[in-house]
Amino acid sequence: MRTNLARSITLAILVSTVGVAAADENLPPRYVRGETIIIRGTAPPARAPAPKKNYHRMAPPYSDAAIERDVWAKAWVLLDIDTSGAVTRVKLLKKPGYDLDRIAVEHALKMRFEPAEDARGNPMATQLLWSMEWPSYWWLVDMDEPPNRVPDSAIHVPCRGSGPLHMGSLHPTYRDCSSPDLTRIDQEPWIAK
Repeated sequence: MRTNLARSITLAILVSTVGVAAADENLPPRYVRGETIIIRGTAPPARAPAPKKNYHRMAPPYSDAAIERDVWAKAWVLLDIDTSGAVTRVKLLKKPGYDLDRIAVEHALKMRFEPAEDARGNPMATQLLWSMEWPSYWWLVDMDEPPNRVPDSAIHVPCRGSGPLHMGSLHPTYRDCSSPDLTRIDQEPWIAK
């Protein structure tokens, strides 16, 4: 029995040694059999970054142009988040217009997240697609809502282009329900702190 155990251990050591030698990149091609697959990049995070605040419910500051024109605006940004959860740079994939572009970038750079984690639980840098919304300022006033958050009732506002305004509502308006233009992801510049 002792001899079988010793043979098993010796065989395990031999197999593991041969396995390491066969995978050694420094060996000439004639010693390596089969296919070599090289994987570049990183695996997707096992856990996505989580916002430290409920940023989707927070409306960034308004510009004078957005208030004067009573628009419902939306921005889509690509966030570059480091291993500490800080946003280091931003790409505007859908610009909100009405002098809100700069405000969107400044707001995004102030956001903080619990960092993404790899399969071992280690923090990792990642990128995240994020939307920001500015409800119609005067709609918020008419609904007795503070102009610094997106209320739950906003989901009942019809999307722009979905049909006629609800003229019987207190403040008829359309919501910006647009999506990001992902075809521009490589063309848009990164904006850093």
